[in-house]
Amino acid sequence: MKFTYDEEIAAEAQQAWKVMREFSAIERAALAEKVEMEGEGVGSYRHMHMPGGTIMTEKLVARDDDVWALTYIMTARGPMPLESYQASMRIEPAGEHCRVIFEAEYEPSGITEEKANRMLTNVYRALIDTARRDLNLA
Repeated sequence: MKFTYDEEIAAEAQQAWKVMREFSAIERAALAEKVEMEGEGVGSYRHMHMPGGTIMTEKLVARDDDVWALTYIMTARGPMPLESYQASMRIEPAGEHCRVIFEAEYEPSGITEEKANRMLTNVYRALIDTARRDLNLA
């Protein structure tokens, strides 16, 4: 399955990238009880401790500061009902604003595609809202 989610942010692309490029920024979105980082930059892992004691792990596989884009994969799904999950995030300039675009490829596991897409929408929306707070826009 492929899924795309995007929103506009009232900030220039370079500003948005500064707060969204850090793989550890997910901790500020409060999507996990605790986030532990292993390594830095490309090749680093984020271990997200979820309710119930499960751990979801993602690995940063690419980050390009020139085109404001990054890609990550899920290496341990924890409670996430997704298999073969890979996602990318990029920021495109739109004048004084920018557009944040998330794209995901995955296979749902025990849930419908519609429910998986709603779940991903909530995650991506939380990350974008965190960027807005970091930029003092919220």
